[in-house]
Amino acid sequence: MAIPDAPDVDVVIVAHDAGGFLQMAVDSVTQQVGPGRIVVVDAESADGSVIALASTRSDVRVISAPNRGFSASNNVGIAATSGAYVLLLNPDAELDAGSLDALVARAEADPRVAIVAPRVLDADGGVQRGSFGAFPTLVGTLTLHLGRAFDRARGGRGLAPGERTAEGSPDWVTGACMLVRRAAIADAGPMDEGFFLYFEDVEWCHRMRDHGWSVAIEPAASCVHHLGKSGGGSGRASDAYRASFYRYCRLYRLWGLAAASRIGIALRSLSGGRG
Repeated sequence: MAIPDAPDVDVVIVAHDAGGFLQMAVDSVTQQVGPGRIVVVDAESADGSVIALASTRSDVRVISAPNRGFSASNNVGIAATSGAYVLLLNPDAELDAGSLDALVARAEADPRVAIVAPRVLDADGGVQRGSFGAFPTLVGTLTLHLGRAFDRARGGRGLAPGERTAEGSPDWVTGACMLVRRAAIADAGPMDEGFFLYFEDVEWCHRMRDHGWSVAIEPAASCVHHLGKSGGGSGRASDAYRASFYRYCRLYRLWGLAAASRIGIALRSLSGGRG
């Protein structure tokens, strides 16, 4: 069914063993974009979720791609679309009704905004930890972890003070759900495919800002992210996170932060993983 005045947005969803969450992600944007504007990049799913989706949704375009990582798969989807904006949505995320229009309105109001994200929430409605923030530095990272530890000690959800209200213009926003201006991609380049998983969103936001663009959160838009419900096991994810973190540190010459991380890992190993 045609959607009156649908925004010029293509939706790209990278799927890798997302299970039933994939259908939920697609359903959440179906009534917010024009027909034929949803692209699912199948990054070697083996759980049947993409096959099941394709059998019931002829309006969704499925592109098969080798699983070379989240960045590479998103770039496949971006290259296969042509709208003025592209919404990158995780297969375990659901964009709330009316949120796409709010994201586009924010981008249209400021032509220098490259990336606009909604408030990314946990299933209980709370702001998701690690869904936005300042670019990593040694002092900033230590302060962030201390803030989270203090909040947990007080019985909170482990959010640092700056993470409790998702609004304004943070340095970076999560790639779980972000609206990206195609002109900004043409200027700053696509996602860095050297990141297999994690930190590709932080680096992209960093590069966008280095090219004179800005990043924003639109509080009138929201998305529920069922964190960690897609992809491989926790061991593989942990290895990917560490590799991406050190790559980011190398790219932006954060030698002190990388060294502190390695020291912390060594100390935890010596203490049997405690602390």
